[in-house]
Amino acid sequence: MKLPLLYLASQSARRRDLLKQMRVRFRVVPSHYRERMWRSMAPEILVMRHAAGKARKAVLPDAARLVLGADTLVYYRRPFGKPKSWKQAVAMIQALSGTTHTVYTGVTLRDPKRGWSLTRYAKTRVTFKKMKLPEIEHYLRQINPFDKAGAYAIQGGPRIVRSYQGSYSNVIGLPRELLRTMLREWREACHSRGF
Repeated sequence: MKLPLLYLASQSARRRDLLKQMRVRFRVVPSHYRERMWRSMAPEILVMRHAAGKARKAVLPDAARLVLGADTLVYYRRPFGKPKSWKQAVAMIQALSGTTHTVYTGVTLRDPKRGWSLTRYAKTRVTFKKMKLPEIEHYLRQINPFDKAGAYAIQGGPRIVRSYQGSYSNVIGLPRELLRTMLREWREACHSRGF
């Protein structure tokens, strides 16, 4: 079964790049969902809630068959979203320096025409090198930290990640392995329900 055009409810350039690498036909659409940070909520629940909200509130054409929502969060003792200032970006990298933290991404696939929806999450353990302030500031000048959870990009700038366990693309912002599995489940649901 040929995959229909996928509507990506995200403005993330990294997610667009990952979908292109997967050779998935897609179009970027806005979403009216507004993220909130519930610090008391388990990180995997939080990213799934955000992913589902983005997909549900996506601005879609009437003929849309499939919409994708995703949300990524860095977690080390507390959730780390996107920094709002240079000072906050520096503080995030200082807090993560020399530690092992976890990156969570919630993924939602939604078929609004058929009332079908599936939400899952992936997690990856990431260990940073120990860094001093000049190294941190040099690193942040090489990337744009303000659109990245935890203020870093595993794929860009000087190498600050010592090791990782799990999906590499999850840390970038979209776990390709999980998305492939979810697309397969959507196809199976279409076949079994006669969509």
